Amino acid sequence: MKYRALSLALALAFGVAPQAIAQAFDHSLLDSVLVNYVQAGRVDYATLKVDREPLDRYLAQVAAVTPERFDDWSRSEQIAFLINAYNAYTLETVVDHYPIEGSGFFKKLTDPKRFGFPENSIRHIDGVFDGIEHTVAGRRMTLDDIEHGTLRAEYNEPRIHFALVCAAVSCPPLREEAYRGDRLDAQLDEQGQRFLGDPRLNRFEIERGRIELSKIFDWFGEDFAQFADDSIAYGGDEEVMGVLAFVSRYLRPRTVEFIEGGDYEVGFLSYDWTLNDQAIAAAR
Repeated sequence: MKYRALSLALALAFGVAPQAIAQAFDHSLLDSVLVNYVQAGRVDYATLKVDREPLDRYLAQVAAVTPERFDDWSRSEQIAFLINAYNAYTLETVVDHYPIEGSGFFKKLTDPKRFGFPENSIRHIDGVFDGIEHTVAGRRMTLDDIEHGTLRAEYNEPRIHFALVCAAVSCPPLREEAYRGDRLDAQLDEQGQRFLGDPRLNRFEIERGRIELSKIFDWFGEDFAQFADDSIAYGGDEEVMGVLAFVSRYLRPRTVEFIEGGDYEVGFLSYDWTLNDQAIAAAR
């Protein structure tokens, strides 16, 4: 409370917003991890496991942030921090269990949470999304708490779905830099272009009259329903119309014209939970 009062007093004295006075978080350690171990969205987990000190130091800094300091940041700085925390803790979780060797036939057969996933999938790690807790700005949170309980619940920023990476090849590509509050809009828009422009992740087949979107848009369609409008002639439900309207801003004019015309079918691609590992990509 004293820190907030001081921030407000300084803001009034100098005519600037309190967020401008709050000290921005330094994401440079995460930058070094992403630059050195990520290429084309794939992670060199084997090397990162050996040289994980920068990642561990970064996450120690994430944990040490006080709730008061977090609250004093701008909305964009908070979102960037939470996205980075999610992605960094996902990296840590994979590294802690790498190489992931699956759960064995019997366990996969009897545990619906594991059935049907590739042997190296992050889904074979017990409690990976809803059980393992991490410290984020002084709070104990699971990955689901960060994504669903905080980012989706409190910020109404659907572009997070272009940035959160759950260590699967069907996820959006992991950036080779950390997100930052002062660049967040540009970074998220660029992620949208990369994600929607990759035919392995989203397909707009004009000649076939077929659109196949990432399963992410099916799972989280409610986050996009607010964008549904009359510009899309497609006669589907509100969530699909909202998704189509939203993604159109990241597509080429010819594709946008195709979407606005409404003469197509919409489906969702199967989600590939294979680990986003450079070693796997090289072996294929």
